[in-house]
Amino acid sequence: MTERSPVLLPRTRSCFVCGRLNARGFRAQMTAQGGEVSLPYRPAADDAGYAGIVHGGLAATLMDEVMTWAAILATRSVCVAAEITVRFVAPMRVGGAYRVRGWVSRHGRRLVRAEAAIEEADGGTVARCEGTYLPRAGPATLAAADFYDPLPPGLEWLGGA
Repeated sequence: MTERSPVLLPRTRSCFVCGRLNARGFRAQMTAQGGEVSLPYRPAADDAGYAGIVHGGLAATLMDEVMTWAAILATRSVCVAAEITVRFVAPMRVGGAYRVRGWVSRHGRRLVRAEAAIEEADGGTVARCEGTYLPRAGPATLAAADFYDPLPPGLEWLGGA
């Protein structure tokens, strides 16, 4: 994976956020560049909690996803969330254009700390998140069959290669 240009991260088959075959999910396409994982998000009317405002649980889910991928890339191991803390700064409006960004702030052998933000097109922040992630016990990779997209050069290890 190069640091100079964004790399499209492979979408899985079933994940709620990136699963290409999950009819109820976001089917999001994420990119990684320079230790940061991001995804664009334009909330639909079905994403609302209150009229016109995105449900906070969906915002938290999107931030968890980019933090998880940032932890996976930093540790070269499948990671799962142990804890996340979300701070909502401003309403996230249905129909707006947002970027969800996640990065690792520090990691050791057993724990990874990550952060995320959801930003409006003008750069204003609507939500922030911090999380603790654990490299999963057992296989450090997913099976190649878990992925819908081909694994990009430099990320073949994700599928056990």
